[in-house]
Amino acid sequence: MSFLGETSSQTIANSRLAFIFPNGSITHNQTGVYFQSLTPTPMWVPNNCSFNTLKCRMHNTLQLINDQLLDEIYYRQSFINAGQQYFFQSLQLKNDDDDVYTMLMCNEQYLCVGPIELLCTIIRTLDAVLNLLQSIITPTHDAIMYYNGKWNIPLQGEFLGYSFTGPNPIRFGIPSGCGMEKLKDLIKQVASIGVPPNGIHGSQLQLVRRLFFWQPGHSEYSENLIEYEITELKNDEDVLKVLAQSNYWKQFCTIEFFAIFSKPVIQIEEDMYSAQHISDLH
Repeated sequence: MSFLGETSSQTIANSRLAFIFPNGSITHNQTGVYFQSLTPTPMWVPNNCSFNTLKCRMHNTLQLINDQLLDEIYYRQSFINAGQQYFFQSLQLKNDDDDVYTMLMCNEQYLCVGPIELLCTIIRTLDAVLNLLQSIITPTHDAIMYYNGKWNIPLQGEFLGYSFTGPNPIRFGIPSGCGMEKLKDLIKQVASIGVPPNGIHGSQLQLVRRLFFWQPGHSEYSENLIEYEITELKNDEDVLKVLAQSNYWKQFCTIEFFAIFSKPVIQIEEDMYSAQHISDLH
C-alpha cells in the first residue's frame, strides 16, 4: 500500500492508520453504520492533526485535481452500547479541530476496532461547474472530416457539384463562434492516428497545411436545386463564423471538411535522401 512516502517508523509511531472512502455510501447493519466504496485509500493521520491538515492530506492522498474539492467528511465512530457491544455511528467532521481530536481519542480508546475510517464527498469547484454548464449550453454543429482522401469532379447527370471521399471520415462537433486556430486544434484532436491511408501519422499532427470545406449554394439553373462547391479556408474568421452559425447549413447537410496535413517526418527524410541521391549522381 502507498502512503505518499510516509513510511518511516517515526511517522508510523506518531500517526494513526486511516482509510478514505471517496464518494462512498453509508449503509446500516446490526452493528450500526459502515462505509462502502470501490477504492478505499490508506493514509496516515498525525496524532496532533488539525482539521485543515486532515483535509489537505486527504486531498493530496486522493490526488484530486484543481477543479475538485473535498466537501463533506464523515468519521465512522465506535462506542460501546448498553449491551456492552461495539456499535458504530456516522459523525460528520466539520471545520473544527475539536471534531478531529474527538476522532483521534476515540480511535485510541477503541484501538482494537481497527483503523480510522473516513468517508468523503468530492465536488467540482464553482469555476468547473460554470465551465461545464457553458460547454453543455454552447451549441455545436455536426461536421465530418476527410483526410488522406480526395474530392470528386462532378459527372453530368450524377450530382450537382463536388464531393469529398476518404477511407476513414471522422464525425465531430464545432462549437458556435469557433475560430480558425481552434478548428485546426479540433481537427488534430479527432484525427485517427495510424498508418495512412486509414490513419494519420503522429508526426503529421503538428500542422494542418490546408483546409477545405464543402459549401452548398443555390444552382444557377434553379432556385430549387442545391449545388455544392469546394472552398478553401485561408484563416478567414468571417467565413468560418458564417459556416458555423448559419442555419443554412443545418437545412441541407452537415459541415464537411477536407484537411491536408504536413508530410510525415519519415516522408520528409525520404525526400531529402532522394534529393541528395540525385545530387550525388550529377
